[in-house]
Amino acid sequence: MIFCPVKEYIDQYLHNKFEIPSLEKYIQLLESEDTTRSEAVKAASDSKVKQVRLVKGFLLNCYDNIIGNLHHEIINLKPTQGSFVFVRDYEHFTIPADVTVVVVEGYENFLEINKQRYLFEGIKPLFIWRYQNSISISSWINQIPNPYIHFGDFDPKGLHIYVSEFKNKVGADRCKFLIPDNIESLLSRHGERDLYEKQIESLSNYPFEEHLEIKDLILLIKRIKKGLAQEILIPE
Repeated sequence: MIFCPVKEYIDQYLHNKFEIPSLEKYIQLLESEDTTRSEAVKAASDSKVKQVRLVKGFLLNCYDNIIGNLHHEIINLKPTQGSFVFVRDYEHFTIPADVTVVVVEGYENFLEINKQRYLFEGIKPLFIWRYQNSISISSWINQIPNPYIHFGDFDPKGLHIYVSEFKNKVGADRCKFLIPDNIESLLSRHGERDLYEKQIESLSNYPFEEHLEIKDLILLIKRIKKGLAQEILIPE
């Protein structure tokens, strides 16, 4: 441990050696979960000193009219054909209680969601594209009471994303993983063995079986030894 009784000397050393103008702001930067690049430059003279969220918020899609509330104003969430709805200030965004949030991993599934209505019969779904922005999405799901379904790949990595980035943050009582009834035949006919072998090696000790809603799926994947991309569910 190094001790310096003169604060000014520490400030000068950090500024000259590491270009850190303020130790206090630098510590705040490292501890903050929501950091911008401008804040990083001010605190550490380096916009890349810490990985930041380049875009806060998420894209929405739906095939039924869903009326949301953003900053106490009504907003129709059904996008015009050829577009999506983007919500940035999700802290001030709510949706009706009868709507189920569906987080979609794959862009093509998100884009062609109208062709996949058969997967969501009996619910009113609002689709969110994950695209490396789990923090915004899980934070928003935590502030609303609506149920949540994860629509991802049927492989170890897809299940790991569901558990680690969503279920562990949202809570088990509100989470489901979408599993089609014919998943066994789909895995057998269209699954990739190389995909499974690459992923299971790094996730071999992950406790998937502790999560009852995906326990049968992971056992099936391990038995067949194949992984399957969710794009298989888009009809031709």
